[in-house]
Amino acid sequence: MNLSCIIVNYYNSAPLKNCQESIYQTLKNISFEVIVVDNSQDDPGMASLIEAYPQTHYIQNLTNTGFAKANNQAAQAAKGETLLFLNPDTILTDQDIEKMQKHLESNPDIGALGPKVLNTDGSLQYSCRRFPTLMTGFFNRYSLLSQWFPDNSYSVRYMMKDFNHEEIREVDWLSGCCLMIPHAVFKKAGGFDEHYFLFNEDVDLCKAIHQHGFKVIYFPLAKITHHISTSNSKVPADIIIKRHLGMIHYYKKNHGENLGTRMIVNIMISLRCLTQLAFNIFK
Repeated sequence: MNLSCIIVNYYNSAPLKNCQESIYQTLKNISFEVIVVDNSQDDPGMASLIEAYPQTHYIQNLTNTGFAKANNQAAQAAKGETLLFLNPDTILTDQDIEKMQKHLESNPDIGALGPKVLNTDGSLQYSCRRFPTLMTGFFNRYSLLSQWFPDNSYSVRYMMKDFNHEEIREVDWLSGCCLMIPHAVFKKAGGFDEHYFLFNEDVDLCKAIHQHGFKVIYFPLAKITHHISTSNSKVPADIIIKRHLGMIHYYKKNHGENLGTRMIVNIMISLRCLTQLAFNIFK
């Protein structure tokens, strides 16, 4: 089998239906399977979804195991030579995924490939980025400083706003919303690190792929739409906490040789977490 499309669902059955429809409509010239891991326990839309797409392989988890672990779970069951990790709120376009697979097959030195990602309004979503630094905690995509000062040098560098997003380019890491990886490379890199519950796992996996001698490539000849939420509603406090615990784990794993520096970084991340929790109360 050529391709395994892997999607983790958590109470997103409505966009998941559209995502699956786009998969079955656009993948015409390759053999593929779709694997959905459901981390929600009572998503009311799943029953109709299973009825609409019975050919999909559904895995129901008894608890929310997290994004990284659920993706690894699906990868273990996958039969495809290539894995395509998708968010449930993505929509595939034409035969662009097939373009990605052909490019991957023609370049065995590539360990991960990602398309150009578009927002709902057709604008560019910055899906390829440089590895995070200490300043990234203050100038990432969601930070207030990046919103207030969008053209500051730290945000521009991290989000790679400083190059033409029409060119194929080797990058540090790619968003996990649409990430294509050869199955063999995924295994060699150890899969997603399950210490991450949600967020940061795509950065970490791309770093591992680099460390195993493979390239991570941004491939704008293929496009997808990612209907990322722009809601100002509250984020569950445990998600905010787990995201920052992931940041602490990432720094310890990749830059934590100096205990003193690591303690300072942990304090900074903890303060950032507390700030976000405080802002979240007033949303």
